[in-house]
Amino acid sequence: MRKTGMLAIVSLLLAPTVQAAPACREPAEVARAFFEATTGKGDLLQPPQALVSAAFAKALHAERACQVREEGICTIDSDPWLDAQDGGIDGAVRYSWTQASATVGQVEMGYAVWNKAYVTRLPMVRKGGGCWQVDDILTNSGRSLRRILAQPVP
Repeated sequence: MRKTGMLAIVSLLLAPTVQAAPACREPAEVARAFFEATTGKGDLLQPPQALVSAAFAKALHAERACQVREEGICTIDSDPWLDAQDGGIDGAVRYSWTQASATVGQVEMGYAVWNKAYVTRLPMVRKGGGCWQVDDILTNSGRSLRRILAQPVP
C-alpha cells in the first residue's frame, strides 16, 4: 500500500514535466501550421519560431528589419504562396511529404490560384532528434525565398 501511494505521488509530481515537453508534429502538419500562420492575418516575416529553422527565421527577420528601415519593400516583392502580388488560393490545400534522409525532406503543397494548379514546396530540416522545421519556400515558379532574401537590397 505504501509503495502504491508513493508511486502515485511521484507520478503526479512528474506529470507537469511530461506534459510541458512539446510533441513533435509530422512534417505535413508543420507545413500546414506554417502556412496558416503566414497567410490571412498571419505574418510571413514572423512565423512561430518552432516551425522554422534558425537560418530561415534569421532571413525572414532581416527582411522585416529592412522593410522597417526602408519604409517599404526590400527583397520580397510578391506573395510567395501566390507567386504574384495579388490573387487568392481557391479551395483546400493538399500536403504530401517526401523524406530524403533522417534530417532532410520536402512537403509539396498543391492548390489552385485563379483556377490554375499551383505547387509550392517547403524544404524541411531537423537537427538530431529534433522536430521538423520549414527551411525555405520554393514558389510555384521554382524561386527560392531564402535565395531572394539573400539578395542585396536594390
